Amino acid sequence: MLRYFYSMVIRSPKIVLMLFTVITIFLAVQLPTLEWETDARVYMPKGHPAILYDEKIERLFGAKDAVIIGIVNEEKGIFNPETLALITRITEKVAALDGVIANRLIDVASLSTASFFLGTDTSIGAKRLMPYPVSSAHEIEQLKKEVFDNRDLFVGNIISEDGKATMIRAKLKEGITNRYQTYWQIKGIIAAEAGEGDWQAWGSWSDNGDQKDWSSKSAGSEKESEVEVENKSETSAKINNGDQFYMAGRPVIEVGSGLEALSDLKIIIPLLLAVIALMLFVVFRTARGVLLPLAVMSASIIWTLGIMALLDVPMYTISTMLPVILVAVGVGDGIHLMSHYYDNVLTDPHRKGGVIIQEVLHDIGPPLIITSLTTAVGFLSLWFAEMPPFKIFGLFTVLGIVLCWFLSVTFIPAVLTLMKPKVGGYLQKRRSMRVRDEQSLLVKALVSWGEKVLDRRHIFAGVVGVLVVLSAIGASMLHVNSSWMGDFREDSEVFVANKLINDRFSGAITLNVVIDGKRDGALKSPELLRAIEGLQVHVEALPFVGASLSVVDYIKSMNKNLHSGDPAYEVLPKTQAEISEYLFLFSISGRPEELDEVSDFNYRQANVSIQIKTDETQHLAAIVESINAFVDVRFKDLYVDVNLAGAGNNSYIWADLLISSQTSAIVLSKVGIFLLASLLFRSLLIGLFVVAPVTLTTLLVGGFCGFLGIPLDVSTVLAAGVAIGVGVDYAVHYIFRYMRVLKEKGDHRIATNAAMRGVGKTIVFNATVVTAGFFVLLFSVFPPHVKLGAFVSSYMVVSCVIALLILPVLFSFSHNAILKQVKKRAS
Repeated sequence: MLRYFYSMVIRSPKIVLMLFTVITIFLAVQLPTLEWETDARVYMPKGHPAILYDEKIERLFGAKDAVIIGIVNEEKGIFNPETLALITRITEKVAALDGVIANRLIDVASLSTASFFLGTDTSIGAKRLMPYPVSSAHEIEQLKKEVFDNRDLFVGNIISEDGKATMIRAKLKEGITNRYQTYWQIKGIIAAEAGEGDWQAWGSWSDNGDQKDWSSKSAGSEKESEVEVENKSETSAKINNGDQFYMAGRPVIEVGSGLEALSDLKIIIPLLLAVIALMLFVVFRTARGVLLPLAVMSASIIWTLGIMALLDVPMYTISTMLPVILVAVGVGDGIHLMSHYYDNVLTDPHRKGGVIIQEVLHDIGPPLIITSLTTAVGFLSLWFAEMPPFKIFGLFTVLGIVLCWFLSVTFIPAVLTLMKPKVGGYLQKRRSMRVRDEQSLLVKALVSWGEKVLDRRHIFAGVVGVLVVLSAIGASMLHVNSSWMGDFREDSEVFVANKLINDRFSGAITLNVVIDGKRDGALKSPELLRAIEGLQVHVEALPFVGASLSVVDYIKSMNKNLHSGDPAYEVLPKTQAEISEYLFLFSISGRPEELDEVSDFNYRQANVSIQIKTDETQHLAAIVESINAFVDVRFKDLYVDVNLAGAGNNSYIWADLLISSQTSAIVLSKVGIFLLASLLFRSLLIGLFVVAPVTLTTLLVGGFCGFLGIPLDVSTVLAAGVAIGVGVDYAVHYIFRYMRVLKEKGDHRIATNAAMRGVGKTIVFNATVVTAGFFVLLFSVFPPHVKLGAFVSSYMVVSCVIALLILPVLFSFSHNAILKQVKKRAS
């Protein structure tokens, strides 16, 4: 069937090239419609209890991740007329944005919307801190006094301890459009306040997340130049009053991550292709040897992403690594095809191009399809991961791999059929050495290496055994630690802004502990409130926890204010009657809107909002586990349900899902490759040999990371997937050549030398080209890409060496059994 397919391609090359061109152009036109999805919650399985509970808590308490606008004035402090007026203006403008939730005043929290409970001899009720911008010295001092007299409610929450920084928190509506559009609109508001132009001209986003003018131009209007956007989007925009602005919070991190990844790819992909082109030129020294593999790689990327756009599948942050991986996979097929093509041209250069390429496809067509299938199976295992973006990434990586193979065996043969067989002078000289058995230095080294392995097989087997044991010990030390902030350089605006929020306030990450008393009025129980207070004391003593806020703080603040602000009364009332009275006063005298975020209206459920100064999952895990341990003891006899929610909890669960699902995916990929290879080679033993090099490679690199304390995260896990996908190709090509020669000659040593001579050099070339390509990522400005580049480059070097070490060792101990299998099938 494949022979007929190849023959059809060679008989109709012009039709193949016409279809290739039309489809490529059609799918390239779809690329601008590709949408981005950077919401961290999409990494959780649909219907996951944590997500469902999060949505419930959002409805109950309005608890959502917010965009944080930090305002800092080092010279005058926040308490000056100009800055206070500025806070009011920005709060009002942000609240008016379509993508911002503003059902209640406090939904956009700032000094101008916050309130507290005040009790005097003549009145009681909720009092706003700053219902209008205050300007007189007396009013400012009064405002300052009210803020710091209620420090548990405001200090670290919306004002810094030193009074030099404040924040405005805006909750966003769901949806990618709201997130990106509001991000740019808020930047525009800041730009206007900084004297950098009309804020409305900033307020929209294009399909790929870039900012564009929306107020006076159509959807197809031109974008501002990248230089203009870069100049306008500096984090800290100073105005004459000395105010500086910062944008932080989880939505900003998510948007910033997507924008950084996209911006980086616009530079890295062309640079990567340029380096691959250079390496191909070094290997082949001909235009066709460079351009044809490059065309296949580029087209496979365009086809894969174009199909994603057609199917309305969004690009996740993890998907930005898809083009890089397709380059790594796609170049391999091209190198093998062109390498064998030139060898066949040198054997008889007078034949027609179609005849030569037909022979090439007959020789290496089977290993090409086997490597594509095994690689695809490796990535298809991601479909069984629990996180939806990993499923999508795995599925479209498989599609890209299949397209790489399809384009390699259609486009390249079609072009070569129409071209006159030709080999460049340098390449002709170098290739003729191999064809006439006048070996190059590399081939001599590989053959010599194979001989040494055969002569000292027990020593090499012992070395492999020691490496396995040491690597297993190191791998047992691996741990998961992922951080969205780790996606940014330390000098990037997102990193600087979030660091400022963590340093000067209680923290940018929220963890919610929700206590359900199972009956209305449960929060009137002194015993339950004391348990909540104890939880807050416990959690605030933990590393990286900035502060916590609950209904307890409001009751204590009310108690103090009803006693003329005496600090001695900033305690919980002792009896349920007193607590009931206070809560009744709340209900009849203007319940502060802030209270809605820590208690439901029936006082059945309480929300303890915990602010955390890190998003590293290893620290979040320690906090969550400590809370769970405390709750198990302190709340055991209170007949309540305690659950966790919020970004902090989701990150903790995400890390757990990452390690469990990716470990399963890696194991499944190897099992799948083993089964497929066993079926294709009709031998369980050969199936084991196919998967052995990549298994040892991942174990070695994992052990190395374990000993050095390098944690597992998305980049390291993806690198392992690439190593399996690309590394298995080396084993398949080696084994296919070895088995063919063993069948023909019946001699293990001859078969080993033939494999080293015939495909060993191509394996080294392939590994060198892929390593050089991924090495380019080390110059990326996006840290996840840097890490991916470092790990994949390391994997490729190790995978190449291991394949050329372990396969000769394995065959040296089993060649007799394999030869019997071959002869039995032949008979």
